[in-house]
Amino acid sequence: MFLQCFRSSRLACLVFLLLSAAAFSAEPQADSEDIKIFSGEPRLLIAHGYSTSAHWWAFLQRKIDRYMGGPDKRVVEVQLCNKGGTPIARWMNVGTGEPSAAWKQMLTPMIQAEKDKRPVVVLCQQSLQGVYSSGDRGGGTRADRAAGIQGADDHERIKRGADVIEQYARCILDDGAAAVVVGMHIYKRSMEPAIGNERLALAELMTRKPVRIYAGPDVWTPTSKQHPLAFDTDGAHPNYIGAEMMAHCWFKALLEREGLEVPQWSRQEMEDAIENQPMGLTRDSAAFQQKLKEWKIVSRKPSAPPRNRGSRPARKGRGVPQRILQRYDNDGDGKLNEKERAEFERARQQRRATGR
Repeated sequence: MFLQCFRSSRLACLVFLLLSAAAFSAEPQADSEDIKIFSGEPRLLIAHGYSTSAHWWAFLQRKIDRYMGGPDKRVVEVQLCNKGGTPIARWMNVGTGEPSAAWKQMLTPMIQAEKDKRPVVVLCQQSLQGVYSSGDRGGGTRADRAAGIQGADDHERIKRGADVIEQYARCILDDGAAAVVVGMHIYKRSMEPAIGNERLALAELMTRKPVRIYAGPDVWTPTSKQHPLAFDTDGAHPNYIGAEMMAHCWFKALLEREGLEVPQWSRQEMEDAIENQPMGLTRDSAAFQQKLKEWKIVSRKPSAPPRNRGSRPARKGRGVPQRILQRYDNDGDGKLNEKERAEFERARQQRRATGR
């Protein structure tokens, strides 16, 4: 009797161990499932970033619609989740890993609303501004948006950047996203070479082979070659040409990730936008201004109705227009403090002086 009980208990233990091992081995397999965007199944793509992401997402939607049979047959939807002046270090606390209030109010609900409906892939057009302390170079201990990776030999900051990008992406996955694709900042003359070097941190992260985290396109190189043509009058934010370039780069990267051929018409759309400048489409021309109007209409959020001066909703911040808040409200509190207002005034005086 004792022997029989011993054998039974040993068998039960064996079964338990086998089931536990099966469950353990199955978890990474499910976690590493490669979500295909162009499978023909419903997908939601969320473009996550800040003011530089305000428009390219709409151009990407147009390209995906064309590639997949037109907007009437849309199965892959692109939505925007952005907030001006909010790189990674303001979307989350990079010390504790805690998402910000804006993250919890904006991004988390967008992802979780799709639970059991369709997979969500978050396309992050992001930056490491504010991750590094100027004290690393003898300038104090405050986090500084202008501080960054100084070059390929700046191994400590490259590793720090890779850690932060991974932390940020894993928080998105924790919210319920199926995959995260990360791209770094476009060219930014006032903060080079640090902005361009952010790509070194992303490359470092990819050597770790993170699960369900992928490298997005390099938008720095093409936009650096088209400055200031592809930028708005402030020289920092993309205009319709820059948005077309960013959309093509993202479209190309997403297709190539799945081993799909990139249609020539997408590159042609980008080249046509760039070619407009030598054909006389200067910043001051009526044609250029008309193109900008069309661009702003096309890239407006679908959920946001057209605004006019008479119906503009009241905003916190002593009547500061939203477009100015988006660019200069660095702390995201909905108003311009003394330093932010001074930055805006300097930019305005510079535009007046240069006639741009």
